[in-house]
Amino acid sequence: MAQYFDFVIIGNSAAGLQALRTLRKHDRSRTIAIIDREDCPAYSRVLTPYYVGGHIDRAGLDIVAQTFYQQLGVTTLFGQSAVAIDPDGPYVELADGSKIGFGKLLLATGAEARTLNISSERTTVLRHAADAEKLITLLKGAKAVTAIGAGLVSLPLLSHAEKGMEKHLVVGSKRIFSRVVDAETAAILEKSLLEKGLQLFKGNDVNQINEGARLTLSLQSGEQLQTDLLIVGKGVTPNIQLAVEAGLQTNEGVCIDRFCRSSHPDIFVAGDAAEGADFNCGEATIQGNWMTAVEQGENAALNMLGYRVEYEGSLKNNITEIFGIDVAAVGYCQDDAPVAMLHYNALTERFRKVFLDEQQRVIGATMIGETNDAGLYYQLVKTRSRFPGQQLLAGTANYAETQLRLAC
Repeated sequence: MAQYFDFVIIGNSAAGLQALRTLRKHDRSRTIAIIDREDCPAYSRVLTPYYVGGHIDRAGLDIVAQTFYQQLGVTTLFGQSAVAIDPDGPYVELADGSKIGFGKLLLATGAEARTLNISSERTTVLRHAADAEKLITLLKGAKAVTAIGAGLVSLPLLSHAEKGMEKHLVVGSKRIFSRVVDAETAAILEKSLLEKGLQLFKGNDVNQINEGARLTLSLQSGEQLQTDLLIVGKGVTPNIQLAVEAGLQTNEGVCIDRFCRSSHPDIFVAGDAAEGADFNCGEATIQGNWMTAVEQGENAALNMLGYRVEYEGSLKNNITEIFGIDVAAVGYCQDDAPVAMLHYNALTERFRKVFLDEQQRVIGATMIGETNDAGLYYQLVKTRSRFPGQQLLAGTANYAETQLRLAC
């Protein structure tokens, strides 16, 4: 007979953890179980490049301690994998054959890093703590490191590698951060990174890996690179297999409605596996950032509790630091936006580009050089505010703080 819980959560990262907090905030009596294949408390994947680079220790990754779950009266099924869902049971089946019955289920299963068709013992992705440990080992004594994919994994990792190390970046597209920022912002970043010694191979790919004392990478362009390891940062694939086999509606992710509910009324989805409405355009998308996962986890939990709370839609919100340069992208910030306004100070290298719709409302922004006002732009987008003025772009003293108070 299956062990039964009122609420079951599969996934112990941003979405699952926020859902857990929200459930307990509003209900202290109903039973909760959380399932995760990693046998440890929740940790931040966003910080793993800093751990690999030696800026924080392993404990610095942890978001909560084991006692957190105990204090909330939650049953933890860590180190166990969910292998099937029976929506009619209803229950979740674990790898050991045991079954966990549920009243409401949250899928916060996240995503897995894409890999190459060719590989070596000296290639790795970075998605889990075990990947970080492998990367730390590979970097010991390395004189050259190569990464493929110019996104939010490869560039931070290269930037945190030791200063004297030779650093190569292979990019399939014609520019870096192509899924994060617009072409103009990417060009400014690219210039700065080249000046800092990054060797860039755009419009390229790794066709072959030859083993030896070092790895020899044969590129699509015909060039060859000598390197000690290869980091694969070619994006992620949502973990939707459980949902597919359970008969839930899926596309690239698991399809959700405005209540973070799947096609089954008792199964909800949040985070990197959830495909739902974008805040700006309303089209189905997978945003794949920490803030969205937290928001969806909270919204899903409220609806699991019986509150009818609509989620307004997801929004891009990426903040990182690469080669000592702070970079942020909020909302819609691509070249086809109706209006774009920018400010660039060559002396301070402070760059701001704000994207507006036809009504002059802020729909997105990119920032280089300092990102303290990223929260302000996030609020301007969320409140569908008209653009306040050039003073904000230029960073006039106290202006941003005043506008943030107004926006909030």
